Amino acid sequence: MMASTSSYTNPPLINALSLVVIMCCATNLAHAAMAGGRHEASSPVVADGDDVAHDRAMRARYERWVAKHGRTYKDHAEKARRYEVFRSNAEFVDSYNAAAVAARGKSSRSRPRLATNKFSDLTGEEFEAMYLNDNVGKVGRLISKRFNGSIPGFMYGSLSESDVPASRNWTAMGAVTAVKDQTDQCASCWAFSAVAAVEGIHAIRTGNLVSLSEQQLLDCSTGRKNRGCNKGDMEEAFLYIAGQDHRRRRNHSRVVPSATSGVFWNGGLSEESAYPYLAVQSTCSALTKPAVAAIRGFQYVPANNESALRLAVSRQPVSVALDARSRAFQHYSSGVYGAAGVVRCKNSSLNHALTAVGYGTDEHGTRYWLMKNSWGTGWGEGGYVKIARDVATDAAGVCGLAVQASYPVA
Repeated sequence: MMASTSSYTNPPLINALSLVVIMCCATNLAHAAMAGGRHEASSPVVADGDDVAHDRAMRARYERWVAKHGRTYKDHAEKARRYEVFRSNAEFVDSYNAAAVAARGKSSRSRPRLATNKFSDLTGEEFEAMYLNDNVGKVGRLISKRFNGSIPGFMYGSLSESDVPASRNWTAMGAVTAVKDQTDQCASCWAFSAVAAVEGIHAIRTGNLVSLSEQQLLDCSTGRKNRGCNKGDMEEAFLYIAGQDHRRRRNHSRVVPSATSGVFWNGGLSEESAYPYLAVQSTCSALTKPAVAAIRGFQYVPANNESALRLAVSRQPVSVALDARSRAFQHYSSGVYGAAGVVRCKNSSLNHALTAVGYGTDEHGTRYWLMKNSWGTGWGEGGYVKIARDVATDAAGVCGLAVQASYPVA
């Protein structure tokens, strides 16, 4: 998938621990069993003074949404409560979109558009509890302790502007697998982000795009930071895949002898078809699932540096973390998230993991990152989101996307 690569010398491996944990804790709520699907079209905002007609139209819209997403509720009271949540979210969507239409200026034309989707009967608090987590910690404190990665340095640091294309789309170049869905039952965004990055570099190096197993990471990458469906860390996942995470694995069946006590993983990831996703952590069974892709380690992109991030993404997909705690992000449909500065988030609260699979400039001149998410094709632009790039007022990038980026080294 790679058009060209710069030459570099790979430094020796060193053991490392990952620092910032992407915690996306899930709550098994019966009312939130979700099916994928396309977005519900937004109906226009009805003028004040016709509340009865507005309510009638909204209830009809809700019933269409319920049928579309196959939603069922335990009783009439729960359905009534969910209607009120849906109504609040739908009115927010309509108001946000109306403001985007009314806005003026070149960057305003790139502002994101929202739509009701499979998350629209969830409150913001419920959505956060299922897919995000508010207890990551202070980024500044964690970054000060973070390691250089299992392979020191930044191997793309010597690239010049002439080496970097004006745009890149690894999906269009055949280096990105189809959008996947972690489901509301498992907070595994960290595993999907890490796997997408490994799928990308494997395709670049071998010319063979293979869908790899997130379930293997849930079951087998169970170190200090990675806890299956409860929380996880892409860098620790990379260490596991590289065979550098040498901690005792009591439930691991594919091992090599240890010089000390215990047994250790010897690296690689299996195909998704051989080790399918279950959305629940289980016993590691990698012994019977042959590895088809391997890496040597990982490196961090220099923090708070979107230029460095662009160098890396020009050469391969990159795992990123950001603050996705936003009603607008929950209902994102199209456009450039963060264009014209209309987002509310914190760079110090990284609570969701995605994979940067490209960058470019839209027809209005707004520069963006192209990110692959793990919420199915019914969210965003077929499961992708464009996020504003090179926002001059923020070195950390929109919602902290440049704070903790990392990539596997094959």
